Amino acid sequence: MKKKYVLTLACLCCMLLSQAQTLSKARELFNAGSYEEALPTFRKLVKQSPSNANYNYWYGVCCMETGADSIAGPYLTKAASRKVLDAYPYLTRLQMNTYKFDDAVSTCEDYIDLLTTRKKDTQEAEKLLEKARMGALMLRGTERVCVVDSFVVDKADFLSAYKTGPESGQTTMPDDSTFYYENELGQKRYWALTQSGRTDIYTSDKLLDKWSTPKPVKGLDTDGNNNYPYLLADGTTLYYANDGANSLGGYDIFVTRYNTDTDRYLKPENLGMPYNSTANDYLLVIDEFNNLGWFASDRQQPEGKVCIYVFVPNPSRETFDFDTDGAETVTSRARLTSIRDTWTDETTLRKARERIALAIQSRQQQTISHDFTFVIDDQHTYHSLTDFNSDKARTLFQQFKQMQQDFRKLSSQLDGLRDRYASSPDGQKQQMTPQILDLEKRQEQMAMQLDELEIKARNTEKSHIDR
Repeated sequence: MKKKYVLTLACLCCMLLSQAQTLSKARELFNAGSYEEALPTFRKLVKQSPSNANYNYWYGVCCMETGADSIAGPYLTKAASRKVLDAYPYLTRLQMNTYKFDDAVSTCEDYIDLLTTRKKDTQEAEKLLEKARMGALMLRGTERVCVVDSFVVDKADFLSAYKTGPESGQTTMPDDSTFYYENELGQKRYWALTQSGRTDIYTSDKLLDKWSTPKPVKGLDTDGNNNYPYLLADGTTLYYANDGANSLGGYDIFVTRYNTDTDRYLKPENLGMPYNSTANDYLLVIDEFNNLGWFASDRQQPEGKVCIYVFVPNPSRETFDFDTDGAETVTSRARLTSIRDTWTDETTLRKARERIALAIQSRQQQTISHDFTFVIDDQHTYHSLTDFNSDKARTLFQQFKQMQQDFRKLSSQLDGLRDRYASSPDGQKQQMTPQILDLEKRQEQMAMQLDELEIKARNTEKSHIDR
């Protein structure tokens, strides 16, 4: 009997020793960041001892770090309820990733209280709390927007997915650390250049056949990296991405406007949801001619992939009512869980799809045709600015092209107002009538100016080549 007891005890000791060695190895992998390799061991341990707080913490983190957020939640929640200190920041981030920002704020506040009680530094926790509060505010300010389409592409070649017209300028990425936007006329660039480990935005001008030395853009965020600039045709509105303290997660898209009085840009504004998320969101481009917007996001995407969203820009920002529309609806629209849910207006959707098709067709034609077609006379048809012999005629033509773009933008705005007018109640129609009449008058005046400018450019060039 005694011999049997000793044998059983020896087996138990061997089993405990083996388990301890297995746990030790799993913790080594965990501390080295090899979460995928450590995960099977912690899954087995937490199954054997479901009430063990540390096992729940380790397994929850491994799940979260390997992309299994839906599995991680209960385990990190249990670990935090047992006051495992390191579980709190993970649980906060998990709640933010699932857009439970109010829960994230509460969890992070408990974390700070616990750190204070244990007399530990709260600086990083305070930063995390600010992010959670920012997310809660952004969620409540989610914009109503029609997202027409979305498609996943390789991140390395994501620019080719932007099917914008020539009026929107050019976005180019000559190498991994450089990006620039060039305006339609080809005389101004906004660069994202990386120097000393930081990326910032610079601008340069075309001087004859050379570009001026890029100079820093004044007024942008000094915290974090500034990247992916895009300038509207008005020459003052700049969209860009920043990953600093004012970003919810990774890169967020910001907008700012140039102040001619101070020669610097105004305080940038975070564009909010659904454009931004807890992932990386960047390069928002507005194709004003086609009234379409494009932006990239790696939310819910595997490594090396990015989702391109195409949307209809609103003439003015209209947000959801968190209380009236409901938290579930607003959260779904903020996350862009289903773009179909944003198709609330069939007319808007149909017209946007038509414009996308035309934009794609136009872009395909551009790759095999010319920059433009401008008839001077029966013997001369120009397809490039270099075809002009007269500098004055070239300048007049550039002015014509710019005004043509402005005319198309105004016409698109007028069409949008007319569509809204048709479906609005009588009270709103009365308010909209003066604006529509004013735009119609401006459209008529601009059409006359376009004709005059086109004729002047043509006659100026013709008189030069007839000499």
